[in-house]
Amino acid sequence: MSSAFRPRWPLMLMLIAGVGIVIGLTYLPSEPSGKALPAQGGSYVEGVAGEPSLINPLFAAFNDADRDLASLVFSGLVRLGPKGDVQPDIADTPNVTPDGLNYIFELRPDVFWHDGERLDADDVLFTVRTIQDPDFAGDPVLADLFRGVELEARDGLTVIMTLPAPFAPFLARGATVGILPEHLLDGVSAAALRDAPFNRRPIGSGPFTLVDLTSSGAVLEPFDSYHLGRPFLERLELRFYPDDGALLNALVNDVVDGALFRPGIGSDEIALIEGDERWVRRVLHTTTYSLVYLNALSAPFDDQFVRTALQRGLDTATLIESVLDGQAVQLDSPIVPDLWAHVGSPEEYGYDPVFAGTLLDTAGWMLEDGVRMKEGEPLRIILAASDDTVQVEVAEELARQWRELGIEVELQVRGASQFVEGVLLPRAFHAALVTVDPGPDPDPYPLWHSSQVFGDGRNLASFSDPDVDRLLENGRQASSAADRAEAYRLFQEIFAREQPAVLLHTLTYQYVVRADLQGVSPGLLLSLSSRFDDAYRWFIETGTQADEPE
Repeated sequence: MSSAFRPRWPLMLMLIAGVGIVIGLTYLPSEPSGKALPAQGGSYVEGVAGEPSLINPLFAAFNDADRDLASLVFSGLVRLGPKGDVQPDIADTPNVTPDGLNYIFELRPDVFWHDGERLDADDVLFTVRTIQDPDFAGDPVLADLFRGVELEARDGLTVIMTLPAPFAPFLARGATVGILPEHLLDGVSAAALRDAPFNRRPIGSGPFTLVDLTSSGAVLEPFDSYHLGRPFLERLELRFYPDDGALLNALVNDVVDGALFRPGIGSDEIALIEGDERWVRRVLHTTTYSLVYLNALSAPFDDQFVRTALQRGLDTATLIESVLDGQAVQLDSPIVPDLWAHVGSPEEYGYDPVFAGTLLDTAGWMLEDGVRMKEGEPLRIILAASDDTVQVEVAEELARQWRELGIEVELQVRGASQFVEGVLLPRAFHAALVTVDPGPDPDPYPLWHSSQVFGDGRNLASFSDPDVDRLLENGRQASSAADRAEAYRLFQEIFAREQPAVLLHTLTYQYVVRADLQGVSPGLLLSLSSRFDDAYRWFIETGTQADEPE
């Protein structure tokens, strides 16, 4: 597999505290004739923790506030649906040649920039070539994704991208990037783009135009010519706050209408929000999840019975309630729930301490005075973790529960950088508590393919299975979503049987919006800004069918 598509450690492996994204769902019902329908009008103010710096999709990965604004101002070739499925945006879903190398994007003819100019193939080529420039100082993941990609404009509305190797995740990870206007940035070098005035006064093709930006807030108005339909809201404002505490204070005092709260908000605050009719609270999770890697090259983790016993002897529900204040979702697959490729196996991961004990007995680890012994030696685990407060608390709960099975557990805590460089990368661990983010595409290749066992690969469990290798290769190379789904279904079956790691949880965030804001139907948080994916459909005002123009 080409190194051009090898995700980078700092961006794809995150050692984070136990936090959560809680966001509930409000669906826009279809209304029969004569009933209330969405109408234009109304304003909505959302508080954001952070402050924008560069409102440019090529740099937005560095700053959540930048990403929020970029998602509202810019459009990509394709967009992601609520489950991470690829959907048309400024282009139709591309035709892909059978070899998986050529992606043919047909641009819509009705896409315009906010200044009235038409968006065309030259804009796409300009954007990608900027990313490919050696002096590009933006998102290095984008640079990796587009490295070696050849570009051709067949005509003003057709762009062909030829990849150096088949890579199905290219659509979700690369083709969703916001396109920049060539007519406004032509002559601005890739090196100079980061400091360009454009990044504070952006012109995009997305649903909203940025009309005012200060250190305290941003005001956006609907783009009348938006290709997916003019937004209903007449005004969308983001106000910036230093942290979640200030954000909560602004919400409670009606300074803002809504906010996304990061993991760690207290249960009292959640109860306050839940009990107030002014708001609706929604619960969502991201693609980030926590697990315990079991080093397959180290006994006793070369024994499938022991690996399975550690999973089945773990009460993750208790862990989530006692350590994470209930702000997490249990895992039943190495692909997170709600992602299009997820096929859960709750029966294979469910808590069953009796079954766990039977497995350990079968493996020869018998209870003697409360300790699992085999050939005169105790069953002992050394569990490594970073020194993040929540990670340490999770590790302590894991140790407590496994000790109840008769297993001796020793904790080894390291600083974050030492944990990654000195423990994880050299595989110098027995078991390790880690949080990973595979990103918006389910591609498990970096985490579980045997080629990633060595060097800077992320198969930290040193797991190797030829059938898994074949399935993960197929999942990366298949151009059909159905073929990819089947490959990943079979992979998840093998994973549930082999259990090379102990799956824990994905954390949840709290998304709170005013109760009369309708049409809000977020799905999986593929990024935190995904909550705005359907913002052009949000509405406050309503009318009737008779009010609609002929």
